[in-house]
Amino acid sequence: MNKYSVMLSKGGLSLDRLHNFVLIAEAGGLTKAAGDNLSKLSLVSRQIRDLEEFFGVELKRRHGKGIVITEAGRRLAQLTRAHLLGLEDFQREAKQLPKRLSVASGNSVIEWTLLPKLAELRTALPGTTWEFFSERTASTIAKLVDMTIDLGLVRENAVVSPLKAKRLFVADYALFLPRKLARGVTAENLKSRIADIPIATSLGGSFRRILDASAEKAQWPLNITVACSSFTQAARTVHAGACAAVLPQIAAQDFDPAKVLQLPLPFLREKFSHICLVWNPRLVEVRPVVLDSITAVEASFPL
Repeated sequence: MNKYSVMLSKGGLSLDRLHNFVLIAEAGGLTKAAGDNLSKLSLVSRQIRDLEEFFGVELKRRHGKGIVITEAGRRLAQLTRAHLLGLEDFQREAKQLPKRLSVASGNSVIEWTLLPKLAELRTALPGTTWEFFSERTASTIAKLVDMTIDLGLVRENAVVSPLKAKRLFVADYALFLPRKLARGVTAENLKSRIADIPIATSLGGSFRRILDASAEKAQWPLNITVACSSFTQAARTVHAGACAAVLPQIAAQDFDPAKVLQLPLPFLREKFSHICLVWNPRLVEVRPVVLDSITAVEASFPL
Protein backbone atom coordinates (compact mmCIF):
# COMPACT_ATOMS: atom_id res chain seq x y z
CA MET A 1 0.00 0.00 0.00
CA ASN A 2 1.52 3.36 -1.02
CA LYS A 3 1.70 6.35 1.30
CA TYR A 4 -1.52 7.92 -0.02
CA SER A 5 -3.68 4.79 -0.05
CA VAL A 6 -4.83 5.04 3.58
CA MET A 7 -5.92 8.65 3.13
CA LEU A 8 -7.66 8.08 -0.19
CA SER A 9 -9.35 4.85 0.85
CA LYS A 10 -11.95 6.97 2.64
CA GLY A 11 -14.61 8.74 0.53
CA GLY A 12 -15.44 12.42 0.67
CA LEU A 13 -12.44 14.00 -1.03
CA SER A 14 -12.58 15.34 -4.59
CA LEU A 15 -11.31 18.27 -6.64
CA ASP A 16 -14.89 19.46 -7.08
CA ARG A 17 -15.45 19.57 -3.31
CA LEU A 18 -12.14 21.32 -2.71
CA HIS A 19 -12.79 23.83 -5.52
CA ASN A 20 -16.21 24.73 -4.15
CA PHE A 21 -14.75 25.10 -0.68
CA VAL A 22 -12.16 27.58 -2.02
CA LEU A 23 -14.97 29.58 -3.67
CA ILE A 24 -16.86 29.66 -0.36
CA ALA A 25 -13.75 30.81 1.52
CA GLU A 26 -13.08 33.56 -1.04
CA ALA A 27 -16.72 34.70 -1.04
CA GLY A 28 -16.84 34.77 2.75
CA GLY A 29 -19.79 32.43 3.21
CA LEU A 30 -22.11 29.83 1.75
CA THR A 31 -24.88 32.22 0.74
CA LYS A 32 -22.49 34.63 -0.97
CA ALA A 33 -20.92 31.78 -2.92
CA ALA A 34 -24.21 30.12 -3.93
CA GLY A 35 -26.29 33.27 -4.42
CA ASP A 36 -29.99 32.54 -4.92
CA ASN A 37 -29.33 29.03 -6.25
CA LEU A 38 -30.86 26.84 -3.50
CA SER A 39 -29.76 23.59 -5.13
CA LYS A 40 -26.16 24.81 -5.24
CA LEU A 41 -26.44 25.93 -1.62
CA SER A 42 -27.56 22.45 -0.64
CA LEU A 43 -24.77 20.86 -2.69
CA VAL A 44 -21.92 22.94 -1.26
CA SER A 45 -23.27 22.54 2.28
CA ARG A 46 -23.14 18.77 1.83
CA GLN A 47 -19.67 18.98 0.27
CA ILE A 48 -18.33 20.90 3.26
CA ARG A 49 -19.72 18.24 5.59
CA ASP A 50 -18.03 15.58 3.44
CA LEU A 51 -14.70 17.40 3.72
CA GLU A 52 -15.09 17.90 7.47
CA GLU A 53 -15.74 14.19 7.89
CA PHE A 54 -12.84 13.26 5.62
CA PHE A 55 -10.31 15.46 7.43
CA GLY A 56 -11.86 15.12 10.87
CA VAL A 57 -11.82 18.84 11.58
CA GLU A 58 -14.32 21.71 11.63
CA LEU A 59 -13.92 23.86 8.53
CA LYS A 60 -16.72 26.35 9.27
CA ARG A 61 -18.73 27.56 12.23
CA ARG A 62 -21.92 29.54 12.72
CA HIS A 63 -21.62 33.26 13.26
CA GLY A 64 -24.93 35.09 13.68
CA LYS A 65 -27.13 34.14 10.75
CA GLY A 66 -24.23 33.05 8.59
CA ILE A 67 -21.03 31.03 8.79
CA VAL A 68 -17.34 31.88 8.98
CA ILE A 69 -14.38 29.77 7.89
CA THR A 70 -12.31 28.39 10.76
CA GLU A 71 -8.52 28.63 10.95
CA ALA A 72 -8.30 25.02 9.74
CA GLY A 73 -10.66 25.93 6.90
CA ARG A 74 -8.51 28.90 5.87
CA ARG A 75 -5.44 26.65 5.79
CA LEU A 76 -7.23 24.05 3.67
CA ALA A 77 -8.41 26.80 1.29
CA GLN A 78 -4.84 28.12 0.96
CA LEU A 79 -3.40 24.66 0.28
CA THR A 80 -6.11 23.91 -2.26
CA ARG A 81 -5.83 27.26 -4.00
CA ALA A 82 -2.08 26.87 -4.47
CA HIS A 83 -2.42 23.40 -6.00
CA LEU A 84 -5.32 24.40 -8.24
CA LEU A 85 -3.21 27.29 -9.54
CA GLY A 86 -0.35 24.88 -10.19
CA LEU A 87 -2.68 22.53 -12.07
CA GLU A 88 -4.03 25.46 -14.09
CA ASP A 89 -0.46 26.43 -15.05
CA PHE A 90 0.24 22.83 -16.10
CA GLN A 91 -2.92 22.74 -18.21
CA ARG A 92 -2.19 26.08 -19.88
CA GLU A 93 1.38 25.01 -20.58
CA ALA A 94 0.16 21.73 -22.12
CA LYS A 95 -2.24 23.69 -24.34
CA GLN A 96 0.46 26.29 -25.10
CA LEU A 97 -1.61 29.07 -23.58
CA PRO A 98 -0.15 32.09 -21.71
CA LYS A 99 0.23 31.70 -17.98
CA ARG A 100 -1.38 34.36 -15.80
CA LEU A 101 0.51 36.44 -13.25
CA SER A 102 -1.26 38.85 -10.88
CA VAL A 103 0.41 41.82 -9.18
CA ALA A 104 -1.14 44.18 -6.61
CA SER A 105 0.05 47.51 -5.25
CA GLY A 106 -1.04 51.10 -4.85
CA ASN A 107 -2.14 52.78 -8.05
CA SER A 108 0.83 55.18 -8.07
CA VAL A 109 3.36 52.34 -7.75
CA ILE A 110 1.68 50.47 -10.60
CA GLU A 111 1.54 53.52 -12.89
CA TRP A 112 4.94 55.04 -12.10
CA THR A 113 7.01 51.96 -11.27
CA LEU A 114 5.67 48.75 -12.83
CA LEU A 115 4.03 49.83 -16.08
CA PRO A 116 7.14 51.72 -17.34
CA LYS A 117 9.05 48.43 -16.96
CA LEU A 118 6.41 46.28 -18.62
CA ALA A 119 8.26 45.84 -21.93
CA GLU A 120 11.33 44.64 -20.02
CA LEU A 121 9.24 42.27 -17.90
CA ARG A 122 7.41 40.83 -20.90
CA THR A 123 10.75 40.15 -22.59
CA ALA A 124 11.96 38.31 -19.49
CA LEU A 125 8.71 36.33 -19.21
CA PRO A 126 7.39 35.64 -22.72
CA GLY A 127 4.06 33.91 -22.92
CA THR A 128 2.81 35.44 -19.67
CA THR A 129 -0.32 37.55 -19.21
CA TRP A 130 0.16 40.26 -16.55
CA GLU A 131 -2.76 41.37 -14.39
CA PHE A 132 -2.37 44.52 -12.27
CA PHE A 133 -4.67 45.33 -9.35
CA SER A 134 -4.81 48.61 -7.45
CA GLU A 135 -5.06 47.68 -3.77
CA ARG A 136 -4.36 49.26 -0.40
CA THR A 137 -1.47 47.79 1.58
CA ALA A 138 -3.63 45.80 4.02
CA SER A 139 -5.65 44.27 1.19
CA THR A 140 -2.50 43.38 -0.76
CA ILE A 141 -0.99 41.64 2.26
CA ALA A 142 -4.20 39.68 2.97
CA LYS A 143 -4.43 38.50 -0.64
CA LEU A 144 -0.78 37.47 -0.69
CA VAL A 145 -1.30 35.38 2.45
CA ASP A 146 -4.39 33.76 0.92
CA MET A 147 -2.61 33.36 -2.45
CA THR A 148 -5.37 35.10 -4.38
CA ILE A 149 -2.66 37.26 -5.96
CA ASP A 150 0.89 36.25 -6.90
CA LEU A 151 3.04 39.30 -6.17
CA GLY A 152 2.69 42.56 -4.29
CA LEU A 153 4.69 45.76 -3.91
CA VAL A 154 4.28 47.16 -0.40
CA ARG A 155 6.23 48.91 2.37
CA GLU A 156 8.79 46.72 4.09
CA ASN A 157 7.26 47.33 7.53
CA ALA A 158 3.92 45.90 6.34
CA VAL A 159 5.25 42.42 5.48
CA VAL A 160 4.00 39.59 7.71
CA SER A 161 4.72 35.86 8.04
CA PRO A 162 4.80 33.62 6.01
CA LEU A 163 5.45 36.15 3.25
CA LYS A 164 8.91 36.76 1.81
CA ALA A 165 10.20 40.07 0.49
CA LYS A 166 13.03 41.69 -1.44
CA ARG A 167 13.81 45.40 -1.35
CA LEU A 168 13.29 47.32 -4.59
CA PHE A 169 13.57 51.04 -3.80
CA VAL A 170 13.16 53.60 -1.02
CA ALA A 171 9.83 55.43 -0.81
CA ASP A 172 11.01 59.06 -0.81
CA TYR A 173 8.69 62.03 -1.29
CA ALA A 174 9.05 65.55 -2.65
CA LEU A 175 7.01 68.64 -3.42
CA PHE A 176 6.22 69.03 -7.12
CA LEU A 177 5.54 72.72 -7.78
CA PRO A 178 4.33 74.22 -11.10
CA ARG A 179 6.81 76.94 -12.03
CA LYS A 180 3.97 79.38 -12.67
CA LEU A 181 3.10 79.11 -8.96
CA ALA A 182 6.71 79.22 -7.77
CA ARG A 183 7.24 83.02 -7.81
CA GLY A 184 10.82 82.79 -6.58
CA VAL A 185 10.37 79.73 -4.36
CA THR A 186 13.55 77.68 -4.02
CA ALA A 187 14.67 74.71 -1.93
CA GLU A 188 16.40 77.18 0.41
CA ASN A 189 13.36 79.39 1.14
CA LEU A 190 10.65 76.76 0.78
CA LYS A 191 9.92 76.50 4.52
CA SER A 192 9.21 80.22 4.81
CA ARG A 193 7.03 80.22 1.69
CA ILE A 194 5.21 76.89 2.10
CA ALA A 195 2.12 78.36 3.79
CA ASP A 196 1.32 80.36 0.61
CA ILE A 197 1.49 77.37 -1.73
CA PRO A 198 -1.76 75.41 -2.32
CA ILE A 199 -0.96 71.71 -2.01
CA ALA A 200 -2.71 68.54 -3.14
CA THR A 201 -1.91 65.17 -1.62
CA SER A 202 -3.35 61.93 -0.30
CA LEU A 203 -6.76 61.96 1.38
CA GLY A 204 -5.79 59.65 4.25
CA GLY A 205 -4.00 56.48 5.23
CA SER A 206 -0.65 56.03 6.92
CA PHE A 207 1.15 58.37 4.49
CA ARG A 208 -1.14 61.28 5.31
CA ARG A 209 -0.82 60.68 9.05
CA ILE A 210 2.98 60.69 8.81
CA LEU A 211 2.94 63.77 6.56
CA ASP A 212 0.72 65.80 8.90
CA ALA A 213 2.53 64.75 12.08
CA SER A 214 6.02 65.31 10.65
CA ALA A 215 5.15 68.71 9.17
CA GLU A 216 3.62 69.87 12.44
CA LYS A 217 6.61 68.69 14.48
CA ALA A 218 9.07 70.40 12.11
CA GLN A 219 6.87 73.54 12.00
CA TRP A 220 6.22 73.43 8.29
CA PRO A 221 2.70 74.97 7.90
CA LEU A 222 1.40 73.01 4.91
CA ASN A 223 -1.49 74.59 3.03
CA ILE A 224 -3.30 71.41 1.88
CA THR A 225 -6.26 72.58 -0.18
CA VAL A 226 -6.96 69.42 -2.21
CA ALA A 227 -7.19 65.89 -0.77
CA CYS A 228 -7.21 63.05 -3.34
CA SER A 229 -7.90 59.34 -3.16
CA SER A 230 -4.68 58.61 -5.08
CA PHE A 231 -1.31 60.20 -5.79
CA THR A 232 -2.00 60.04 -9.51
CA GLN A 233 -5.04 62.29 -8.98
CA ALA A 234 -2.88 64.75 -7.04
CA ALA A 235 -0.38 64.68 -9.91
CA ARG A 236 -3.12 65.82 -12.30
CA THR A 237 -3.54 69.02 -10.28
CA VAL A 238 0.15 69.75 -10.87
CA HIS A 239 -0.22 69.15 -14.61
CA ALA A 240 -3.17 71.55 -14.57
CA GLY A 241 -1.07 74.18 -12.80
CA ALA A 242 -3.66 74.42 -10.02
CA CYS A 243 -1.59 73.19 -7.07
CA ALA A 244 1.69 71.83 -5.92
CA ALA A 245 1.58 68.21 -4.71
CA VAL A 246 3.42 66.03 -2.22
CA LEU A 247 4.16 62.92 -4.28
CA PRO A 248 6.54 59.96 -4.39
CA GLN A 249 9.78 60.92 -6.13
CA ILE A 250 9.06 58.25 -8.73
CA ALA A 251 6.41 60.66 -10.08
CA ALA A 252 9.21 62.83 -11.53
CA GLN A 253 9.07 60.86 -14.79
CA ASP A 254 5.64 62.40 -15.48
CA PHE A 255 6.78 66.02 -15.25
CA ASP A 256 8.74 68.36 -17.51
CA PRO A 257 11.48 69.99 -15.34
CA ALA A 258 11.04 73.16 -17.40
CA LYS A 259 7.45 73.41 -16.12
CA VAL A 260 7.57 71.75 -12.69
CA LEU A 261 10.06 72.11 -9.84
CA GLN A 262 10.88 69.12 -7.65
CA LEU A 263 11.74 70.35 -4.16
CA PRO A 264 12.89 68.23 -1.19
CA LEU A 265 10.89 68.10 2.04
CA PRO A 266 13.54 67.61 4.77
CA PHE A 267 10.98 66.78 7.47
CA LEU A 268 10.00 63.61 5.54
CA ARG A 269 13.56 62.33 5.19
CA GLU A 270 13.92 58.75 6.46
CA LYS A 271 10.23 58.60 7.50
CA PHE A 272 9.36 55.86 5.04
CA SER A 273 10.71 52.36 4.54
CA HIS A 274 11.72 50.49 1.41
CA ILE A 275 9.14 49.34 -1.08
CA CYS A 276 9.51 45.57 -1.38
CA LEU A 277 8.49 42.88 -3.81
CA VAL A 278 6.47 40.41 -1.70
CA TRP A 279 5.25 36.87 -2.35
CA ASN A 280 4.01 33.76 -0.60
CA PRO A 281 6.69 31.01 -0.64
CA ARG A 282 4.00 28.31 -0.67
CA LEU A 283 2.89 29.54 -4.08
CA VAL A 284 6.43 29.47 -5.47
CA GLU A 285 6.60 25.73 -4.76
CA VAL A 286 3.75 24.95 -7.18
CA ARG A 287 4.01 27.82 -9.66
CA PRO A 288 7.48 28.16 -11.26
CA VAL A 289 6.26 31.24 -13.16
CA VAL A 290 6.05 33.11 -9.84
CA LEU A 291 9.71 32.40 -9.10
CA ASP A 292 10.64 33.49 -12.62
CA SER A 293 8.67 36.72 -12.17
CA ILE A 294 10.43 37.47 -8.86
CA THR A 295 13.78 37.20 -10.64
CA ALA A 296 12.58 39.39 -13.52
CA VAL A 297 11.12 42.15 -11.31
CA GLU A 298 14.19 42.21 -9.04
CA ALA A 299 16.50 42.48 -12.05
CA SER A 300 14.57 45.52 -13.31
CA PHE A 301 15.15 47.38 -10.00
CA PRO A 302 18.92 47.37 -9.41
CA LEU A 303 19.58 48.84 -5.94
